[in-house]
Amino acid sequence: MANVEKFAPLLVAPFSLRLNNILAVIFFGLLFSYFLAVARTVGAGGIVWLSLSIYVSFMFFFGYLFVIVDYTARGFQRIPLLSANILLDEKSRLFKEVVLIGFFASLIFFIEAEFWKVSFVIACLILFPIATVIIIMEESLVSAINPWKWLRVLMDLEFDKHLGQFLLMQLVTLFSGYMALGINLGLFNLVTMIVLLMAMLTLFRSLGVVLHSNAESLGFPVQFGERIARSQQDEAREKLLSEFSTSLYKLCNLGKARQAFEELETYLQADNYACEGELFSRMSKWESPVLAIKAGQKYIERLCDQGQFHNLWAVLEFCCTANNGDYRLLSSNTILKLIERAETHQQKKLVAAVLNHFESDFPNHPRTTEMLLTRIRFIAEDGDSFDRARTLLAELKVQNPDVLAHEHFQQLARALDVKQTT
Repeated sequence: MANVEKFAPLLVAPFSLRLNNILAVIFFGLLFSYFLAVARTVGAGGIVWLSLSIYVSFMFFFGYLFVIVDYTARGFQRIPLLSANILLDEKSRLFKEVVLIGFFASLIFFIEAEFWKVSFVIACLILFPIATVIIIMEESLVSAINPWKWLRVLMDLEFDKHLGQFLLMQLVTLFSGYMALGINLGLFNLVTMIVLLMAMLTLFRSLGVVLHSNAESLGFPVQFGERIARSQQDEAREKLLSEFSTSLYKLCNLGKARQAFEELETYLQADNYACEGELFSRMSKWESPVLAIKAGQKYIERLCDQGQFHNLWAVLEFCCTANNGDYRLLSSNTILKLIERAETHQQKKLVAAVLNHFESDFPNHPRTTEMLLTRIRFIAEDGDSFDRARTLLAELKVQNPDVLAHEHFQQLARALDVKQTT
């Protein structure tokens, strides 16, 4: 099989524990803890003095969160490293996200009752990520604050384990945010800030996974995913089969059918016979069916072992027809199973053709006489071959006088006599 990258499930929990993410969280944790300490000790003046540093740091961090969501949603396991390019590449969407954050944050100042403030925060836990998704998909701030768009996205989301994981991470982020921003723990605030940033990384990774798993219903362009990987594997497999079948075709045309069969067996063993049906279908359409006839023997055995008798009868019919109505199977057990399952006239005709040389194919078989009588019975059931069945029965009686005592012979002889009388 061609070397095509398989799609691995997008990891959420281990993502934040990657070394580059840990280093980024520690760095921003120190920065934001410092900003928070200044705000608490100096007040608004300190915030103004550090406004540029706060703005740049904020943009850097949220830019990285945007990259995490975007790349995860598109199906990438790895995320680009944190760099200055984030500000350049994501400046448009980052500006819209900052405005979006300001939009949601400003609304809380219009709410006085504590109950409604809590209710608003809970609503934001649901609506803000949806608005962020809209910015990522459409890059439109107007669409991001459109309630109708929110409703459309909500209706398109499937409530599965990915969405449940995201909702859980929202609660974790909310709690860690309260611990880091709402309670002054002194130096211990550095730890709570790092926990908050780690939770935010995980939250946005989880949001990307939700977006990826619902990409089809949301209309989001995915660059790599399970369906795309499967399609690539199918294309690679199709190309590989075409090239291999072409090489077999050329060998057969050069009169090297034996070599072609050996290469076919080697290929099928390496592929665990997964493509045997497809290759047989291709070979059966060639001008010369010699390789398909030969390969059909082992293919029929495997189909019988797998219980795929519908396909087995089709393969057997092709091989018998292509070989002028005569065919040999490799196993007597397969023939016995075919006798048990032969129901239609055509199926019995195929079994009769295979039984034509049962005695020579499986010498000293304990059920040889029964098989020869079964062949004659199947032939007799064909109205046009009744006389032939009587002739074969007479020849069998001469060749093997002991057959007279066989129960099946007596039953068949009586049936033929009745038919002859009628």
